[in-house]
Amino acid sequence: MIALCLQCQNPLSRQLTLTLGDLPACNRFKKKAQTASEKHPVSISVCSACNLVQLSKFPPVGFVRPRVPWIQYNEPTVHLAHVSQRLLKLLSNNATKIMGIGPFDSLLLEKLVHYAEFRVILDIAKPTQSSAEYFPYLESIQELLRPESLSKMAIKQGTADLVSCRYLLEHSHAPIATLQALHYLLKPDGLLLIEVPDSSKFIGAFDYSFIWEEHICYFTESTLYDCARRAGYQVIDFQRHKGVLEDALVFVLQATGLPIGNNETQRKIIHTDQFEHYIHKFVSVRAQYQLAIENIQGQFEKVALFGAGHQSIMFINALELQAHISCVIDDCLNKEGLFIPGTSIPIVSSERFLADQSISVCLLGINPALENKIRIKCAAFLDRGGKIYSIFPGSSLGTLIDHQTDY
Repeated sequence: MIALCLQCQNPLSRQLTLTLGDLPACNRFKKKAQTASEKHPVSISVCSACNLVQLSKFPPVGFVRPRVPWIQYNEPTVHLAHVSQRLLKLLSNNATKIMGIGPFDSLLLEKLVHYAEFRVILDIAKPTQSSAEYFPYLESIQELLRPESLSKMAIKQGTADLVSCRYLLEHSHAPIATLQALHYLLKPDGLLLIEVPDSSKFIGAFDYSFIWEEHICYFTESTLYDCARRAGYQVIDFQRHKGVLEDALVFVLQATGLPIGNNETQRKIIHTDQFEHYIHKFVSVRAQYQLAIENIQGQFEKVALFGAGHQSIMFINALELQAHISCVIDDCLNKEGLFIPGTSIPIVSSERFLADQSISVCLLGINPALENKIRIKCAAFLDRGGKIYSIFPGSSLGTLIDHQTDY
Protein backbone atom coordinates (compact mmCIF):
# COMPACT_ATOMS: atom_id res chain seq x y z
CA MET A 1 0.00 0.00 0.00
CA ILE A 2 1.42 3.40 -1.00
CA ALA A 3 1.63 5.90 1.85
CA LEU A 4 0.18 9.38 1.38
CA CYS A 5 1.89 12.60 2.41
CA LEU A 6 0.68 13.78 5.82
CA GLN A 7 0.64 17.37 4.58
CA CYS A 8 -0.61 17.40 0.98
CA GLN A 9 -2.03 13.84 0.64
CA ASN A 10 -0.05 13.11 -2.52
CA PRO A 11 1.43 9.58 -2.85
CA LEU A 12 4.94 9.14 -1.45
CA SER A 13 7.48 7.62 -3.82
CA ARG A 14 9.34 4.44 -2.92
CA GLN A 15 12.36 5.91 -4.74
CA LEU A 16 12.38 8.75 -2.21
CA THR A 17 12.10 6.48 0.83
CA LEU A 18 14.72 5.17 3.25
CA THR A 19 13.60 1.89 4.82
CA LEU A 20 15.13 1.20 8.22
CA GLY A 21 13.38 -2.11 8.79
CA ASP A 22 11.71 -3.34 11.96
CA LEU A 23 12.80 -1.35 15.02
CA PRO A 24 11.89 -1.35 18.71
CA ALA A 25 10.40 1.67 20.48
CA CYS A 26 13.29 3.75 21.81
CA ASN A 27 11.60 4.03 25.21
CA ARG A 28 11.14 0.27 25.67
CA PHE A 29 13.75 -0.31 28.40
CA LYS A 30 13.64 -3.70 30.10
CA LYS A 31 15.54 -5.68 32.70
CA LYS A 32 16.35 -8.50 30.29
CA ALA A 33 18.12 -8.65 26.92
CA GLN A 34 15.67 -7.85 24.13
CA THR A 35 16.97 -9.34 20.88
CA ALA A 36 13.49 -10.77 20.19
CA SER A 37 11.57 -7.72 21.44
CA GLU A 38 8.44 -6.27 19.86
CA LYS A 39 9.29 -4.21 16.77
CA HIS A 40 7.56 -2.16 14.09
CA PRO A 41 8.62 -1.13 10.55
CA VAL A 42 10.00 2.39 10.20
CA SER A 43 10.60 4.26 6.93
CA ILE A 44 11.30 7.92 6.20
CA SER A 45 10.37 9.65 2.94
CA VAL A 46 10.29 13.05 1.30
CA CYS A 47 7.19 14.18 -0.55
CA SER A 48 8.04 15.15 -4.13
CA ALA A 49 4.97 17.43 -4.22
CA CYS A 50 5.47 19.54 -1.07
CA ASN A 51 9.00 18.56 0.08
CA LEU A 52 7.99 17.57 3.62
CA VAL A 53 10.27 14.90 5.09
CA GLN A 54 8.18 12.51 7.15
CA LEU A 55 7.92 8.98 8.41
CA SER A 56 6.03 6.97 5.82
CA LYS A 57 5.91 3.91 8.07
CA PHE A 58 5.67 4.39 11.81
CA PRO A 59 4.14 2.58 14.79
CA PRO A 60 0.72 3.38 16.25
CA VAL A 61 0.41 5.46 19.41
CA GLY A 62 -0.08 2.44 21.65
CA PHE A 63 3.22 0.94 20.50
CA VAL A 64 5.32 3.94 21.56
CA ARG A 65 3.39 4.83 24.72
CA PRO A 66 5.90 4.57 27.61
CA ARG A 67 5.75 1.55 29.89
CA VAL A 68 7.68 3.33 32.67
CA PRO A 69 6.74 6.58 34.49
CA TRP A 70 10.09 8.36 34.22
CA ILE A 71 10.28 8.96 30.45
CA GLN A 72 10.80 12.69 29.84
CA TYR A 73 12.52 14.70 27.13
CA ASN A 74 14.41 17.96 27.20
CA GLU A 75 14.09 20.73 24.63
CA PRO A 76 16.21 23.89 24.22
CA THR A 77 15.33 26.86 26.44
CA VAL A 78 18.30 29.24 26.22
CA HIS A 79 16.59 31.32 23.51
CA LEU A 80 13.26 31.77 25.32
CA ALA A 81 14.16 35.14 26.82
CA HIS A 82 14.57 36.50 23.30
CA VAL A 83 11.38 34.81 22.13
CA SER A 84 9.40 36.33 25.02
CA GLN A 85 10.65 39.83 24.20
CA ARG A 86 9.54 39.43 20.60
CA LEU A 87 6.13 38.21 21.75
CA LEU A 88 5.62 41.17 24.08
CA LYS A 89 5.98 43.47 21.07
CA LEU A 90 3.48 41.47 19.05
CA LEU A 91 0.79 41.02 21.69
CA SER A 92 -1.94 43.61 21.93
CA ASN A 93 -2.00 45.92 24.96
CA ASN A 94 -5.49 44.58 25.55
CA ALA A 95 -4.36 40.95 25.75
CA THR A 96 -5.71 39.23 28.85
CA LYS A 97 -4.91 35.52 28.49
CA ILE A 98 -1.99 33.35 27.37
CA MET A 99 -2.14 29.58 27.15
CA GLY A 100 0.38 26.72 26.95
CA ILE A 101 -0.43 23.36 25.40
CA GLY A 102 2.26 20.91 26.51
CA PRO A 103 5.17 20.17 28.85
CA PHE A 104 7.60 22.56 27.09
CA ASP A 105 5.52 25.74 27.32
CA SER A 106 5.65 26.62 31.02
CA LEU A 107 9.04 28.33 31.00
CA LEU A 108 8.15 30.56 28.06
CA LEU A 109 4.91 31.63 29.69
CA GLU A 110 6.74 32.38 32.93
CA LYS A 111 8.96 34.83 31.05
CA LEU A 112 5.93 36.77 29.84
CA VAL A 113 5.80 38.52 33.21
CA HIS A 114 3.32 41.18 32.08
CA TYR A 115 0.71 38.43 31.86
CA ALA A 116 1.52 36.70 35.14
CA GLU A 117 -2.11 36.77 36.26
CA PHE A 118 -3.42 35.32 33.01
CA ARG A 119 -1.26 32.26 32.36
CA VAL A 120 -2.97 28.94 31.73
CA ILE A 121 -1.28 25.59 31.11
CA LEU A 122 -3.86 23.23 29.68
CA ASP A 123 -4.01 19.77 31.18
CA ILE A 124 -4.34 18.44 27.66
CA ALA A 125 -3.25 14.94 28.66
CA LYS A 126 -5.82 14.54 31.44
CA PRO A 127 -8.08 12.26 29.35
CA THR A 128 -5.15 9.81 28.93
CA GLN A 129 -4.67 8.68 32.49
CA SER A 130 -1.70 6.56 33.51
CA SER A 131 -2.27 2.94 34.38
CA ALA A 132 -0.21 0.13 35.83
CA GLU A 133 1.17 -0.60 32.34
CA TYR A 134 1.09 2.69 30.41
CA PHE A 135 2.28 6.22 31.14
CA PRO A 136 1.04 8.58 28.38
CA TYR A 137 3.34 11.34 27.18
CA LEU A 138 3.89 13.29 23.93
CA GLU A 139 2.54 10.52 21.69
CA SER A 140 -0.78 10.73 23.52
CA ILE A 141 -0.90 14.53 23.73
CA GLN A 142 -0.48 14.87 19.96
CA GLU A 143 -3.38 12.49 19.46
CA LEU A 144 -5.65 14.86 21.38
CA LEU A 145 -4.69 17.94 19.34
CA ARG A 146 -7.60 17.50 16.95
CA PRO A 147 -10.65 19.70 16.25
CA GLU A 148 -13.11 17.42 18.07
CA SER A 149 -11.06 17.57 21.29
CA LEU A 150 -9.92 21.20 21.30
CA SER A 151 -13.29 22.61 20.29
CA LYS A 152 -14.73 21.09 23.47
CA MET A 153 -11.77 22.29 25.52
CA ALA A 154 -12.22 25.82 24.23
CA ILE A 155 -15.77 25.84 25.61
CA LYS A 156 -14.48 24.85 29.06
CA GLN A 157 -11.22 26.84 29.17
CA GLY A 158 -12.07 29.80 26.98
CA THR A 159 -9.87 31.26 24.26
CA ALA A 160 -6.53 33.06 24.51
CA ASP A 161 -4.61 35.96 23.01
CA LEU A 162 -1.56 33.71 22.72
CA VAL A 163 -1.36 29.92 22.50
CA SER A 164 2.10 28.35 22.76
CA CYS A 165 2.77 24.89 21.33
CA ARG A 166 6.47 24.03 21.52
CA TYR A 167 7.92 20.73 20.28
CA LEU A 168 4.64 18.92 19.66
CA LEU A 169 3.76 19.50 16.01
CA GLU A 170 6.63 17.29 14.80
CA HIS A 171 5.05 14.44 16.80
CA SER A 172 1.68 14.85 15.09
CA HIS A 173 0.29 12.12 12.87
CA ALA A 174 -1.92 14.81 11.26
CA PRO A 175 -0.09 18.18 11.26
CA ILE A 176 -2.74 20.12 9.30
CA ALA A 177 -5.52 18.90 11.59
CA THR A 178 -3.41 19.80 14.64
CA LEU A 179 -2.91 23.39 13.49
CA GLN A 180 -6.57 23.72 12.59
CA ALA A 181 -7.55 22.35 16.00
CA LEU A 182 -5.39 24.92 17.81
CA HIS A 183 -7.42 27.64 16.07
CA TYR A 184 -10.32 26.82 18.42
CA LEU A 185 -8.25 28.04 21.38
CA LEU A 186 -7.46 31.43 19.83
CA LYS A 187 -9.34 34.67 20.17
CA PRO A 188 -10.25 36.24 16.79
CA ASP A 189 -6.93 38.11 16.57
CA GLY A 190 -5.00 35.66 18.73
CA LEU A 191 -1.44 34.50 18.06
CA LEU A 192 -0.25 30.90 17.84
CA LEU A 193 3.40 30.17 18.61
CA ILE A 194 4.75 26.98 17.05
CA GLU A 195 8.30 25.82 17.73
CA VAL A 196 9.86 22.79 16.06
CA PRO A 197 13.38 21.46 15.40
CA ASP A 198 14.81 22.12 11.94
CA SER A 199 15.75 18.90 10.13
CA SER A 200 18.11 20.50 7.60
CA LYS A 201 21.38 19.97 9.47
CA PHE A 202 21.04 16.28 10.29
CA ILE A 203 19.94 15.43 6.75
CA GLY A 204 22.82 17.44 5.27
CA ALA A 205 25.28 15.74 7.65
CA PHE A 206 23.99 12.20 6.88
CA ASP A 207 23.11 11.72 10.54
CA TYR A 208 20.71 8.79 10.95
CA SER A 209 20.46 8.94 14.73
CA PHE A 210 17.97 11.83 14.48
CA ILE A 211 15.30 9.64 12.93
CA TRP A 212 12.89 8.65 15.67
CA GLU A 213 9.66 6.68 15.57
CA GLU A 214 7.97 9.38 17.69
CA HIS A 215 9.05 12.26 15.41
CA ILE A 216 6.67 11.92 12.49
CA CYS A 217 7.31 15.20 10.62
CA TYR A 218 10.79 16.62 9.92
CA PHE A 219 10.17 20.28 9.18
CA THR A 220 12.34 22.93 7.62
CA GLU A 221 11.59 26.64 7.49
CA SER A 222 9.89 26.32 4.09
CA THR A 223 7.85 23.18 4.80
CA LEU A 224 6.50 24.52 8.09
CA TYR A 225 5.61 27.78 6.35
CA ASP A 226 3.62 25.79 3.78
CA CYS A 227 2.02 23.66 6.49
CA ALA A 228 0.80 26.80 8.27
CA ARG A 229 -0.66 28.25 5.08
CA ARG A 230 -2.43 25.01 4.22
CA ALA A 231 -4.01 25.05 7.70
CA GLY A 232 -5.29 28.60 7.25
CA TYR A 233 -2.63 30.75 8.94
CA GLN A 234 -0.40 33.63 7.98
CA VAL A 235 3.11 34.02 9.41
CA ILE A 236 3.36 37.10 11.65
CA ASP A 237 6.90 36.51 12.87
CA PHE A 238 9.69 33.98 12.35
CA GLN A 239 12.86 33.34 14.34
CA ARG A 240 15.67 30.86 13.81
CA HIS A 241 17.78 30.10 16.86
CA LYS A 242 21.03 28.34 16.02
CA GLY A 243 22.04 25.03 17.53
CA VAL A 244 25.07 22.81 16.92
CA LEU A 245 23.04 19.82 15.75
CA GLU A 246 19.70 21.42 14.94
CA ASP A 247 18.22 24.91 14.89
CA ALA A 248 15.01 25.87 16.67
CA LEU A 249 12.36 27.27 14.32
CA VAL A 250 9.89 29.63 16.04
CA PHE A 251 6.81 30.70 14.06
CA VAL A 252 4.17 33.13 15.29
CA LEU A 253 0.97 32.56 13.32
CA GLN A 254 -2.40 34.24 13.01
CA ALA A 255 -5.45 32.53 11.56
CA THR A 256 -6.79 33.82 8.24
CA GLY A 257 -9.66 31.37 7.98
CA LEU A 258 -8.58 30.64 4.41
CA PRO A 259 -6.79 27.28 4.05
CA ILE A 260 -4.59 27.13 0.95
CA GLY A 261 -5.06 24.15 -1.36
CA ASN A 262 -2.38 22.10 -3.11
CA ASN A 263 -2.65 24.16 -6.30
CA GLU A 264 -2.05 27.45 -4.51
CA THR A 265 1.04 26.75 -2.44
CA GLN A 266 3.76 29.32 -2.67
CA ARG A 267 6.66 27.08 -3.59
CA LYS A 268 6.24 25.58 -7.04
CA ILE A 269 9.77 24.22 -7.50
CA ILE A 270 10.53 21.29 -5.25
CA HIS A 271 14.07 20.00 -4.71
CA THR A 272 14.54 16.52 -3.24
CA ASP A 273 18.22 16.11 -4.14
CA GLN A 274 19.48 16.51 -0.57
CA PHE A 275 17.20 13.80 0.77
CA GLU A 276 18.06 11.52 -2.13
CA HIS A 277 21.74 11.82 -1.13
CA TYR A 278 20.69 11.06 2.46
CA ILE A 279 19.00 7.86 1.30
CA HIS A 280 21.86 6.69 -0.87
CA LYS A 281 24.53 7.39 1.77
CA PHE A 282 22.87 5.25 4.43
CA VAL A 283 24.25 1.87 3.37
CA SER A 284 27.78 3.30 3.16
CA VAL A 285 27.63 4.94 6.59
CA ARG A 286 26.27 1.75 8.17
CA ALA A 287 29.02 -0.37 6.57
CA GLN A 288 31.75 2.08 7.60
CA TYR A 289 30.68 1.99 11.26
CA GLN A 290 30.42 -1.77 11.29
CA LEU A 291 33.85 -2.20 9.70
CA ALA A 292 35.55 0.34 11.97
CA ILE A 293 34.20 -1.31 15.13
CA GLU A 294 34.99 -4.81 13.83
CA ASN A 295 38.60 -3.68 13.32
CA ILE A 296 38.70 -2.51 16.94
CA GLN A 297 37.17 -5.77 18.12
CA GLY A 298 39.76 -7.61 16.06
CA GLN A 299 42.39 -6.09 18.36
CA PHE A 300 40.49 -7.67 21.33
CA GLU A 301 39.22 -4.28 22.42
CA LYS A 302 35.69 -2.99 22.98
CA VAL A 303 33.62 0.02 22.00
CA ALA A 304 31.18 1.67 24.42
CA LEU A 305 28.62 4.41 23.87
CA PHE A 306 27.88 7.21 26.37
CA GLY A 307 24.22 8.24 26.70
CA ALA A 308 21.10 6.05 26.55
CA GLY A 309 18.81 8.59 24.87
CA HIS A 310 16.69 7.93 21.80
CA GLN A 311 19.42 9.16 19.43
CA SER A 312 21.92 6.62 20.76
CA ILE A 313 19.30 3.88 20.59
CA MET A 314 18.41 4.72 16.98
CA PHE A 315 22.13 4.93 16.11
CA ILE A 316 22.62 1.36 17.37
CA ASN A 317 19.48 -0.20 15.90
CA ALA A 318 19.28 1.63 12.57
CA LEU A 319 22.97 1.04 11.79
CA GLU A 320 22.74 -2.57 13.03
CA LEU A 321 25.42 -2.18 15.68
CA GLN A 322 23.75 -4.42 18.26
CA ALA A 323 26.72 -6.83 18.20
CA HIS A 324 29.31 -4.06 17.99
CA ILE A 325 28.68 -2.02 21.16
CA SER A 326 29.73 -3.65 24.43
CA CYS A 327 27.77 -1.38 26.76
CA VAL A 328 26.01 1.97 26.97
CA ILE A 329 26.96 4.32 29.79
CA ASP A 330 24.29 6.37 31.54
CA ASP A 331 24.26 7.59 35.14
CA CYS A 332 20.48 8.00 35.22
CA LEU A 333 19.49 5.75 38.11
CA ASN A 334 16.25 4.79 36.37
CA LYS A 335 18.17 3.31 33.43
CA GLU A 336 21.07 1.64 35.23
CA GLY A 337 20.83 -2.15 35.04
CA LEU A 338 18.41 -2.11 32.09
CA PHE A 339 19.10 -3.01 28.46
CA ILE A 340 19.08 -0.88 25.33
CA PRO A 341 15.75 -1.51 23.54
CA GLY A 342 15.94 -4.27 20.95
CA THR A 343 19.40 -5.44 22.05
CA SER A 344 21.39 -7.37 24.64
CA ILE A 345 23.53 -4.26 25.35
CA PRO A 346 23.53 -3.43 29.08
CA ILE A 347 23.27 0.11 30.43
CA VAL A 348 26.03 0.66 33.00
CA SER A 349 27.23 3.48 35.22
CA SER A 350 30.27 5.58 34.33
CA GLU A 351 32.03 3.98 37.30
CA ARG A 352 31.66 0.50 35.80
CA PHE A 353 32.75 1.81 32.41
CA LEU A 354 35.94 3.30 33.84
CA ALA A 355 36.74 0.02 35.56
CA ASP A 356 36.60 -1.96 32.30
CA GLN A 357 40.16 -1.87 30.93
CA SER A 358 39.16 -3.66 27.70
CA ILE A 359 37.19 -0.67 26.37
CA SER A 360 39.41 1.45 24.13
CA VAL A 361 36.85 3.64 22.31
CA CYS A 362 33.86 5.53 23.68
CA LEU A 363 31.29 7.10 21.34
CA LEU A 364 29.31 10.04 22.71
CA GLY A 365 25.58 10.13 22.06
CA ILE A 366 25.12 13.37 23.97
CA ASN A 367 24.67 17.02 23.12
CA PRO A 368 28.05 18.46 22.01
CA ALA A 369 27.57 21.21 24.63
CA LEU A 370 28.15 18.53 27.30
CA GLU A 371 31.23 16.94 25.71
CA ASN A 372 33.79 18.74 27.86
CA LYS A 373 31.92 17.71 30.99
CA ILE A 374 32.02 14.07 29.87
CA ARG A 375 35.71 14.30 28.99
CA ILE A 376 36.41 15.45 32.54
CA LYS A 377 34.33 12.61 33.94
CA CYS A 378 36.21 10.16 31.71
CA ALA A 379 39.68 11.57 32.45
CA ALA A 380 40.97 8.20 33.71
CA PHE A 381 39.82 6.55 30.47
CA LEU A 382 41.63 9.17 28.38
CA ASP A 383 44.75 8.96 30.53
CA ARG A 384 45.14 5.27 29.75
CA GLY A 385 44.91 5.96 26.00
CA GLY A 386 41.16 5.67 25.45
CA LYS A 387 39.66 7.54 22.51
CA ILE A 388 36.42 9.53 22.51
CA TYR A 389 34.40 10.37 19.40
CA SER A 390 30.86 11.63 18.82
CA ILE A 391 28.07 9.86 16.96
CA PHE A 392 27.03 13.27 15.61
CA PRO A 393 28.79 14.59 12.48
CA GLY A 394 28.34 18.17 13.77
CA SER A 395 30.58 17.62 16.80
CA SER A 396 34.06 19.13 17.02
CA LEU A 397 35.31 15.73 18.27
CA GLY A 398 34.60 14.13 14.92
CA THR A 399 33.02 10.71 14.48
CA LEU A 400 34.55 7.27 14.42
CA ILE A 401 34.19 7.29 10.63
CA ASP A 402 36.24 10.51 10.51
CA HIS A 403 39.03 8.65 12.34
CA GLN A 404 38.60 5.17 10.85
CA THR A 405 42.09 5.21 9.34
CA ASP A 406 43.38 5.03 12.92
CA TYR A 407 42.00 1.49 13.07
